[in-house]
Amino acid sequence: MNQNCLEMEEPLPGATRVQALESENSRLRQLCADAKDLVTRQEVLLREGDHRIKNSLQIVASLLSMQERRETNAAARGALHAAAARIQAVARIHDALQLNGSADTINLGTLLESMCISLHEMAGDPRRVRILVHAEPINAPIAVVQPLVLAVNELVLNALRHAFPAGRIGTISVSLSREGGELRAVVVDDGIGLPAGHARSGGFGTKLVEMMTAKIGGELRIESTGGARFVLSVPFIAGV
Repeated sequence: MNQNCLEMEEPLPGATRVQALESENSRLRQLCADAKDLVTRQEVLLREGDHRIKNSLQIVASLLSMQERRETNAAARGALHAAAARIQAVARIHDALQLNGSADTINLGTLLESMCISLHEMAGDPRRVRILVHAEPINAPIAVVQPLVLAVNELVLNALRHAFPAGRIGTISVSLSREGGELRAVVVDDGIGLPAGHARSGGFGTKLVEMMTAKIGGELRIESTGGARFVLSVPFIAGV
């Protein structure tokens, strides 16, 4: 009798397999939960990192602006102003990354609008020079956004510094659109135009724009007809 009871208490083969599957499912569920927790912690750390980088860059930009106000040499003031504007552009990119959370794309149109507003505020007299922005709300990966934003930032900054001398009144227009398989950013001003030999003797700003454009496999076209017109065309496929 006792022997029969012992035999009946032994688990059936089918029950053993069910228990093993349940145990494995429980283990896998725990692994998934741990992985999600790890991803969440990494996202928080990345956002905090972008926030700290943005704050540090803004402090550096503020220090440069303070030095600019103390500087008596016009060329040195211009260089400090340009350096502060470039650092602010990078800070805005990190700000956009922080606000975007875990997404790996940024709304390029919104970022360009924000950047132009900031540059306009830094320029001095908004009643003398207007900046008009017509940017489509295009989401693009950071590898495209960063060089393109820095290039447009430089073009707008150069227009503010050089296109309207001696109190001249004018307008800078910035547009962003997607045409076929390309992103197209255009910066146009109705200022005095580019100096003769500009293509051959371009300064640091021009070289920076060319370098940023080349980094993303783009093309830069420059025209000077009653002002200056810069067209940046970049290969772009949405969702890639």
